[in-house]
Amino acid sequence: MLERLDVLMAWCRMKFKPKKSRSLSVRKGKIDATTIFTVASQQIPTVSQEPVKSVGRWYDSSMKDTKRGLETVELATEGLLAINRCGLQGKLKVWCLQFMLIPKLLWPLLVYEICSTTVEAIEAKINKFTRRWLGVPPGLTDVAMYCRKAKLRLPLKSILEEYKCGKARLLSMLEDSEDPVVKTVQPTIKTGRKWKVVEAVDEAKECLKIKDVIGKTQTDRKGLGSSTAKWWSKAEGKEKRDMVINEIRLNKDSRRVQKAVQQPQQGQWTNWDNALQKSLTWNEIWHMAPLRISFLIRSVYDLLPSNANLVRWGKKEDPTCPLCQGRQTTEDVLSSCKIALSQGRYT
Repeated sequence: MLERLDVLMAWCRMKFKPKKSRSLSVRKGKIDATTIFTVASQQIPTVSQEPVKSVGRWYDSSMKDTKRGLETVELATEGLLAINRCGLQGKLKVWCLQFMLIPKLLWPLLVYEICSTTVEAIEAKINKFTRRWLGVPPGLTDVAMYCRKAKLRLPLKSILEEYKCGKARLLSMLEDSEDPVVKTVQPTIKTGRKWKVVEAVDEAKECLKIKDVIGKTQTDRKGLGSSTAKWWSKAEGKEKRDMVINEIRLNKDSRRVQKAVQQPQQGQWTNWDNALQKSLTWNEIWHMAPLRISFLIRSVYDLLPSNANLVRWGKKEDPTCPLCQGRQTTEDVLSSCKIALSQGRYT
C-alpha cells in the first residue's frame, strides 16, 4: 500500500514527509519493533523511537497512560514549587493556583485514563500549599476550603471534584451523542477502582428521578415560588448533562458535611442554626489583610490559641478565662464573656 501511494504521489509531483509520520506494528497483541515501514525510500519512525502527539494526547510504544499519571504529579509538584518561590503574597499565590495551575492540570487528567487515587495525591499536595499560603494550621480540614454549605464559604475549587465532574460530563456526552454509532457503543472510561464514573452518573440520574417524584421542596429562607424548578423528565441535551454534573457536586458537598459532623472541634459550625453563611469573593479577599483572612478562617473552625485550645495542644495547663474565671474557648473570647460584655469590650 505504501509503495502504491508512493507511485501516486510521484505521479502528482508531490512528496511524503516520513519524519512527520509514525509507524506501529502489532503482532498477536504485542508490539513488534523489528518491522520497519518505508515510503519514498525513507524510514518512517516508530512510536517507540519518537512518541507522537495528537489532539493534545501523547502516544508512545507502551500504549498506556501509567506514565502520564506520574508526569501529571510531577507537573503539579513543579508548579506548586514555582508558585511558592515567587515573592507574591499568600492570597496572590492561591489565586495563581486556582486560575493558572489547576486549569493546566485538568486537561491531562481529562484526556488520559488517570485513576482517582492519583488525583487525590495531587489534591493533597495542593491542600498543603494552600494552607501555608492562607496562613492557617496544617491540621485544617479540607472541608473548610471546598465545602459550599459551610458557614464560611471560600472561592476555592477542588481539583478532585473538577476531575470527577469532567469525567461525568464526558460520559454523558458520549451516551447522549446524536451520532447513532457513538450512541450505541458503550463508552469505557477508566477511573480506577476507588471511584467509577458510570456508577456516579447512574446514581445522580436516580437521584434526579426521585426529585421529580418528590417535587419542589423549600430548603432555604427564600420565599415560596421565588426559585424555578428544573425537572429531569423535561430536560434535554446540555441541560440534562448540567443537571447530572450539579447533582454530583451536591453529593460531594453532602459528604463533606457528613465529614464535618464527625469532627467535634472543626465541625462545630454544623450546630450554628442562627448564624448566617458568609461567602467570600475574590474581590473581598483582595482588600483583606493576610492576617485577617487567617483569623477569619481559624475563628470559624476553632483553631485560635484560646486557653482551652492551648491546653488541648499541650501548650498550657490552665484553661480558665482571666476575666470571668470560666473555661476560655474561642466562643467565650469572641462573643460570650460576661465581663467583656459588661465592660463594653465588644463592638
